[in-house]
Amino acid sequence: MARPDRRDPDQIRALNCVLGQLSRADGSAQFSAGSTSVVTGVYGPVDVKLFDEKLDRAHIEVKLRPDVGLPSTKDKWLECAVRSTLERNILAHLHPRTLVQINLQVRLDAGSLDACAINAAVLALVDAGVPLKTMVAAATCAVRPDGSIVADPVAEEIADASSVHTFAFASGENSEPVYVDSRGSFGLAEYNACYDMCARSTERILAFMRTAVESKVTRESHIAGV
Repeated sequence: MARPDRRDPDQIRALNCVLGQLSRADGSAQFSAGSTSVVTGVYGPVDVKLFDEKLDRAHIEVKLRPDVGLPSTKDKWLECAVRSTLERNILAHLHPRTLVQINLQVRLDAGSLDACAINAAVLALVDAGVPLKTMVAAATCAVRPDGSIVADPVAEEIADASSVHTFAFASGENSEPVYVDSRGSFGLAEYNACYDMCARSTERILAFMRTAVESKVTRESHIAGV
């Protein structure tokens, strides 16, 4: 069965990233996979409100705005998913009694939004200089009704899929994923196949993210040298 955009089953969409485009944020990133695009701004560590203050670590706050209308229950769930993923990776104990605020703005949701949001947030944290354990990247795949599996599905493929799976993996770790979301009807064999496909996809995404960060550092070094 041919894909709507004629990609191979294991081919992810073209990636694009712009770092530091929000002038008022401490760090920002716009991450795009095909037409799906999320802009993220990071603020902090900054002073935190008393009721959010944690004596031993920074408070992590994530807010997501959809491309159209007010946030829905699905958007609130995605906020929680991004926050739980990032809280495991941010070295929050280095900045106790502070706030790290992560604001995500969906530019367009053309499929695999949760993976795109996680990737945008990680890159914005790196751009802001917030200390992390390691880089994290997320990828989505879908099981179609005929049993075939496709990487980085678009909205049309997600709507028709038997199940959809998103995994996030940390760079350089051969361990369990740091985030998993599986929806729909599937068996263990399908789950394992999706796990493997997403693991391969995140390797490509992590390589792209490292290149994007290195390019910005090199560019800023040249400017500073002038």
